[in-house]
Amino acid sequence: QSGVDGVQLTRPHTNLESIVSGNANNTDGTSTECIAAGGSGVKQYLTSVVLTNTSSSNIYVEVKSGTTVKATIPVPANGGAVFNPPVPLPPNAANEAWNFDPSAATTTVYCSMIGFKSKI
Repeated sequence: QSGVDGVQLTRPHTNLESIVSGNANNTDGTSTECIAAGGSGVKQYLTSVVLTNTSSSNIYVEVKSGTTVKATIPVPANGGAVFNPPVPLPPNAANEAWNFDPSAATTTVYCSMIGFKSKI
């Protein structure tokens, strides 16, 4: 693909139409959907997770493809964490949601996820 001046355009990982994202929050420490399942045969690769912990307790958050833990991220009290894996994090299977699961109930944990969908 190229621009009107003939210069090749490249984007990391995907085309714009394949980007997926979600935002959710949790107060009870249970697994919460952030990006919905993509549909039959569609895999969604995760490229970035941003977490905010507004409580006074240190916690960790499990990032899950469906129910399978794919990454565990420490999230300090009154702080946050950004997880940008060096390569896209693959899902456990096609048509699975991306979820986040705080280690404990806290005032509020916010989660934003960005990735892309693929048939591969």
